[in-house]
Amino acid sequence: MEISRSIKDAENVLRDFLEYSLERNHGENWTDKCGLSSVRIDLWRERKSQAELDSAPNGGEERLLFYAPFEDLYDIVTSNWVGDLQSTFTDRERLLTYMRIIEHYRHPDAMRRELFVHQKHLILGISGEIRAKTVAYRSLMEVGKEGYPRIEYIKDSLGNMWVPGKPRRVKTNITLHPGQTIEYIVQAYDPDELPIEYKIHGNKWQSGNILFFEVAEKHIKKEAQININIRSGRKYHAYPLGYDDRIVFEYQILPNP
Repeated sequence: MEISRSIKDAENVLRDFLEYSLERNHGENWTDKCGLSSVRIDLWRERKSQAELDSAPNGGEERLLFYAPFEDLYDIVTSNWVGDLQSTFTDRERLLTYMRIIEHYRHPDAMRRELFVHQKHLILGISGEIRAKTVAYRSLMEVGKEGYPRIEYIKDSLGNMWVPGKPRRVKTNITLHPGQTIEYIVQAYDPDELPIEYKIHGNKWQSGNILFFEVAEKHIKKEAQININIRSGRKYHAYPLGYDDRIVFEYQILPNP
C-alpha cells in the first residue's frame, strides 16, 4: 500500500479544495477574507519566497495555501465552514479529526517505523473519503450531477500545472517544435472508486495516468490546444462526447528553425 502517497494526495486535495472554495466565494483577494490575520498570511508568503530561492518555481504548482501550517488550515475550516465545506464534508469535527491524523502521519518520524495494518487502513480510508467527497461536490457544481470522476491535477514536463479552481484552459506561453515530446501526469478520482481511463489529444484511451504527446508538423499552430480527457467505465458519461472531465493545455507550435 502506498501509504506516504495516500497521505500526500489527501493533503494536496484538501489544500486545493480549500483554496478552490475560498477563491470561488471571495475572489482573487481571498487572503483578506479567509479569517486569518495579515501577519499569518505574510508568513506563508515568506515561506513561499524562500522555497522559490531554494529551487526554481514549478509553474502553477506553487500555490500560496501550500505554505500554510496545519494550524492555519484548522482555523480556515472553522472560519469558513458554512457553505462549500459544510456541503461537502457535513461534519466539521470529523473533518478536523481527519486533518489531525494526516498531520500526524505526514511527519517523517511517524513514517520511520512500519505501520500496523489498522493504521494503514485508517490512512487509506481518510484519504479516500476526502477525495471522494471533494470530487462529488465538484461534480455537482461543475456538471450539475454527482458521481462523475473529476481531474484533481495535471502537470506537464515543462513545469505547467492545472488544479481545481483555475481556468480549464492552461495558457502556457511556451513555444514547441515538431519532434518534441511532452509528458503529462494526471491525477483523477472517481467517487465510487471505479477505474479511470485517460486520453490525450489524438491518442486512444488508456488505463495509465502518464500520458505522452508527440509534437508533429500537423500540430503547427499559434494557439495549439492539447486536450486531456478522463472517463469512468460507466455506460453514461458527464458529457455527450463520451468523457467525464477535460482540461486543455495551450502552446504555440512553430516549424523547426
